[in-house]
Amino acid sequence: MAGTGRRSIIPPADAGPAASATVMASQQVRVVRHLQSGLVVRLTEADGRIRACVNGEIDLDCADLLERVLADALRSAPGGLDLDLSAVGFFDCAGLNALLRLRALARRDGAELAVLPVSAPVARVLDLTGTWPAFPLAAAAVDSTPTVRLRPARRARPA
Repeated sequence: MAGTGRRSIIPPADAGPAASATVMASQQVRVVRHLQSGLVVRLTEADGRIRACVNGEIDLDCADLLERVLADALRSAPGGLDLDLSAVGFFDCAGLNALLRLRALARRDGAELAVLPVSAPVARVLDLTGTWPAFPLAAAAVDSTPTVRLRPARRARPA
C-alpha cells in the first residue's frame, strides 16, 4: 500500500460486520463507514480531544453503529469529544436517542461532549423535541445553524 497513506484497515471496537475503518498513517484519523447506509464518521484526534464529523443519514439502520463508535471515541478521548453534525442529511428519533444516550454516558463518566455545528434536519428534530437544552454547547452554536421554524398547517377551504 505504498503511496496511498493508508497503514491498515481495522474495524472499530464492536462495530459489527457492516462497518469498515481506515487509519491514516500521517494523522490520527479513523474513518468508519456503515456499508449499508453509506453513513461516514471521520474521527480526528488532536491534543487529547477527538472531533467526529458525521456525513450521511442517521436512522434506525445505522444509529446503533454511530452510538458505539462515538461512545468508544468519548471513552478514549481524555479531553472530550466534539461532534460535527453539519453534513447530516437525514436525522430521526433513532439518531436523537443515540445522541441522548451518548450525552448520558458523558455525564456519567465526567467526560465533555460538545455538539457543534448541526444541519437543518438535526436542528429540526432538536427543535421539535425541545432537546436543544440537553446539548448546551449546541445551543450556543445555534447562531451559525439553520434553525427550522414550523408554521401551523393550513386548513383546506371547503369547495
